[in-house]
Amino acid sequence: MPIDPDLPFRDAEAWLAARGVRREPIRLTPAPDEPRADGPRVTADAASSATTPRAPGPPDAPPLSAREADQLARQAAADAAQRQADVAATPAPGDRHLEDDVAEAVAFIRRSTSSAPQAEGRLRGKLAARGTPAVVIDQALARARAERLVDDGAMAAAFVDERRRMGHAPTRIRRDLTTRGFDPDTIAAALATRADEDLEAAAFAVARDRAASLTGLPTETAFRRVVGHLARRGYPEALARKVARQAVFRSRDEQRTAGH
Repeated sequence: MPIDPDLPFRDAEAWLAARGVRREPIRLTPAPDEPRADGPRVTADAASSATTPRAPGPPDAPPLSAREADQLARQAAADAAQRQADVAATPAPGDRHLEDDVAEAVAFIRRSTSSAPQAEGRLRGKLAARGTPAVVIDQALARARAERLVDDGAMAAAFVDERRRMGHAPTRIRRDLTTRGFDPDTIAAALATRADEDLEAAAFAVARDRAASLTGLPTETAFRRVVGHLARRGYPEALARKVARQAVFRSRDEQRTAGH
C-alpha cells in the first residue's frame, strides 16, 4: 500500500506497526541547554565532549574527528612499542659479560708486549689505570701466562744476566727489577742464580775497564770518575773507593811499564 505523502510524521510509527514492521525507537541526544527528563540540563560543551574526542591541548582546541582520533591512538601505540624496543636493545651496565672484559684486557696485554716484554706488575698497573676490575685483571693475566705473553721468571733471569755482564751490582739490579714491576719473590729467585759471584772481583773488573779509558787524566780526577762509575752501578761506596784506587794505580803502572 503506498504511503500517503500527506500523512503526518507522527503517524508513521503506527502505520508501520499496523503492517508488522518493528522498529527500534529513535533516541535523540538532548539539544544543548535542553532539560532532560531524568537528570540535569545538558550544556553545549558537555554534549560536544560526550560525542567527539578533543585534541590534547587547551580546552578551546577544536574537536578531533574519528579518523584523527584513530591516527593519534595508532601513533601512541607505535611510540610505546619503539620505547620498549629501545630499552630492550640498550644493555644495562651490569649486563656486560665477564668473558668480554677478560678478552678485551688480554688484547691490551698483547698490544703492550708486542714490542718488548713487560712484567705482570707493570701490566697490572696499566690495566688498573684503565679502570679494569681486579677479577678481570687476574683472569686476563692468567690467560696471558698460558699464551706465553708474560713470563716473569724468565724475564727476570735474563735481565739479571744482561745487567751483570754490564757490570751492575745486585743492589742496582734489584732496584731496576722492582721499578719494572717484578715482585720480590721473582727478583730473589733471579738474583739467586748469580749469588755465588765474588762482588769485589766483579767491582774491580768494572773499575779496571773504566780506569783504562782515563789514563790521560790526572790520577785524582781519574779516581773520582771511577768511583762515580761504580756507584752508579750499585756498588757500595767503600768497595767502590777501594777497587777504584787499585784500578787507577794499576792502569798507571801498566802505562809506565809499557813506555819503557
